[in-house]
Amino acid sequence: MGLHKVSYTVGWTAWLDIAPEGVTKATAMERIREWLDIPRSRVFAAGDGRNDIDMLRWASTSGRGVVMGQAPDDVVDAGNELTGGVLDDGLAAALDTLPR
Repeated sequence: MGLHKVSYTVGWTAWLDIAPEGVTKATAMERIREWLDIPRSRVFAAGDGRNDIDMLRWASTSGRGVVMGQAPDDVVDAGNELTGGVLDDGLAAALDTLPR
């Protein structure tokens, strides 16, 4: 495609995430975490796609990297928690565990 110095992730079906090299959901969340002065132990990220792997690894280092039940194995390996799938309201169950 003639794209240079970018990273990309192919999605489940017909989508493609393209970002400048070194920019991921993890780098974006870290920047926001720093701006808001949120402790690393209080981060929560949830995902189910290969485009979420960096973010889940980042969250899992000190906080919660929650993987949805329908995620492929390589995504499951990136997180430190597994919840139910979409049809089982897995994200709602994980969010219900957050302090209010």
